[in-house]
Amino acid sequence: MLDQKPDALTADIRAARIAEQVLAMEGRFLDLQDWDAWLDLYAPDCTYWVPIWMDEDTATTDPQSQMSLIYHTSRTGLEERVLRIRTRKSVTAMPLPRTVHMVSNILVVSQSDTEIEGTAAWNVQHYDPRVGKRTSNCGHYEFTLANTAGGWKIARKKVILLDDMLPAVIDFYGL
Repeated sequence: MLDQKPDALTADIRAARIAEQVLAMEGRFLDLQDWDAWLDLYAPDCTYWVPIWMDEDTATTDPQSQMSLIYHTSRTGLEERVLRIRTRKSVTAMPLPRTVHMVSNILVVSQSDTEIEGTAAWNVQHYDPRVGKRTSNCGHYEFTLANTAGGWKIARKKVILLDDMLPAVIDFYGL
């Protein structure tokens, strides 16, 4: 990126800023439990995937044939998860933990006028009011943002969760 011509550098900086804003808004909406705003960040045909670890060094690579913690091939799957929370059918998370999402090290891998691909590091702090305990999760995001008529939307998000010995319930609001 640093050895590019000024126009290319400007485009990369703009793409990085867009990615930073979308990921920061996503974390903030999750922290506020503003489910409608969070869902609106996702394209209708998005993919949301959280693979599992097969061994100490290897995560699953094919959600079609291997286990996943979460795998949805459209926003509908995310909407169903939100519905379970709203209707209190997700009893393991009632009340929901309070969270703080932190995203950093956002890198744009490729970008065009219609798409931005990148990676980021993340950490989420949780406070569970049921037991008065704080925990955290961390990992990496791999993402694709799509430029749509409604603005930049998350078209693909792979959440690589580094903590495979989970002290708490895992769902979208804690990743």
